[in-house]
Amino acid sequence: FGLVGVIPGLLIYVVSYQFVSRSIESWFDVKVEGALSAGVNLARVTLDTIASDLANKTRTASTQLAQVHDAAAGVALERMRDQLGATDIVLWNSVGQPVASAGQSRYILNPERPSAQQFRLARQERISYQIEGLDDISHSQASANARVRTLVLVANPGVGLLAEPRYVQATLPLPQALVANAIAVQEANREYQERALAREGLRRMYIGTLTLSLFLAVFGAVLL
Repeated sequence: FGLVGVIPGLLIYVVSYQFVSRSIESWFDVKVEGALSAGVNLARVTLDTIASDLANKTRTASTQLAQVHDAAAGVALERMRDQLGATDIVLWNSVGQPVASAGQSRYILNPERPSAQQFRLARQERISYQIEGLDDISHSQASANARVRTLVLVANPGVGLLAEPRYVQATLPLPQALVANAIAVQEANREYQERALAREGLRRMYIGTLTLSLFLAVFGAVLL
């Protein structure tokens, strides 16, 4: 009875062990992991390229504000908003106070002010941008709220130390299809990495189950 329980049990145990090990390894292919990582990097680079292109367009369009006084900047901002397809444009002075606005900010008493770091970067590099709205809860909200917020330094024709700089902040939407695909690839890569981390635990669970089944089969045969 012991031989009847041990020999078939060992045979089934060895075959099942090899099958489980190879099956788990086949679930986590190196090529699939590389493709997901490449997809995430491609989506990140694509979004950054689009954001940089929108920021450069904002900088080019801001040249029409160089000769415009603060009192007449509203009309120029409306024309600039139509040209860029932006949802919101705000003109800030050197101390971070809104001078004029077009779009949604016209109905807001205190528009959202850029951070001091963004002002400093725009003053040094003449341009700064950041992508917002990608951390929303659902895919639909993220794809609808994804936007690029650019801040560029308006070229000032005035000469001298008394000429105060002005900044144009434009909010431009990102393509919803591109954002949805980027979020889908990122979530698929995150789920794959989470399951890859649990790969060793999954293998131990299956092997432990097989070992327990072999022990119970041998024990039952001997007891019988």
